[in-house]
Formats: sequence, C-alpha cells, structure tokens
Amino acid sequence: MDTDSGSAKKSARPGKVKSRTYDELWNRPGYLVRRLHQIHVGLFAEECGSEDVTPVQSAILTVLQSGEEMDQLTLSTSVGIDRTSGADVIRRLERRGFVTRQSSKFDRRAKLVKITDEGRAFIRRVRPWMARAQERFVAPLTDEEREEFYRLINKLVDANNDASRAPMGAL
Repeated sequence: MDTDSGSAKKSARPGKVKSRTYDELWNRPGYLVRRLHQIHVGLFAEECGSEDVTPVQSAILTVLQSGEEMDQLTLSTSVGIDRTSGADVIRRLERRGFVTRQSSKFDRRAKLVKITDEGRAFIRRVRPWMARAQERFVAPLTDEEREEFYRLINKLVDANNDASRAPMGAL
C-alpha cells in the first residue's frame, strides 16, 4: 500500500468493478446493500470529513431541526438506531454543543434532547456537502432510475422494518 506523509492512500479503482470473482455475492441483496452503504459512507466522509460528522449524527440533527424537544428513545427510533447507540451519538453531539439533554419533568429516567442554535447553524453549514454526497451517490442513475430506486428502496425498508434490530418508529 502506498503511503504519503505516513498515512495510507486509497487504491480505489474508478468506474465499473473489473472482477467479480465471487459471482454468488453479486446476487445477494444484503451483500449489495452493505456495499452501497460502505460506498455512501465513503462519499459522505469525502464531502463532510472536515466537519467531523457521521451520517447518523446528521440524521439526528436533521430530525431535531424542527426545534421539537424529543426523548432519546423516540429520537433514536426515528432514525432507526438502537437505544444504546442513540445515547452515545447524542452524548457526542452534546459535547460539541449541538444539542442539550435534560431530564423529563414527567419521567426522570427519560432524557429530553433539543437542538441548539449552534447545532442548527452546523447542519445549515454542512447541508450542501451532505447533499453533494447524496448527489454523487445516485449520479450514475437517470432521473427515471432515481425515482424507481427511491420507490423500491423505500418499499423494502417499509416492508422489512420490523425485522431490523432497531426498527424505526413514526414521529
């Protein structure tokens, strides 16, 4: 692996995958979805990496943008992550000053989360980079293919939500 200033460089092959040695994998939707996820995370990191934000953190901030205070469990469920992961992500966002957490007046065990002005400003600032990552992700598709892709992927997510280790809940 080539190194530059002590850091590893990616040796990515642009364009179509040249070798599909294990053909069986390319007919497994779960494998392909995982690969798509890896690709999306890579594009997101390229566009937003300087801001030290993850796709899950941006999802949480996006949900909170309305200004509505939400308990941690509802917030985690709304973006499809489990309670423990949600609490960890929210703590990191709180340390950065993007959200506040306080105990509920009705249930001391519940933590209410609210976006701060700094969190709103952050999400506004990085939104164009996040949008560019999304655009790059679907760029190989025509407009008609994009529409069909979104229709089909939403159908799969909706139909299989309950099978998830962290099913999404409705807000």
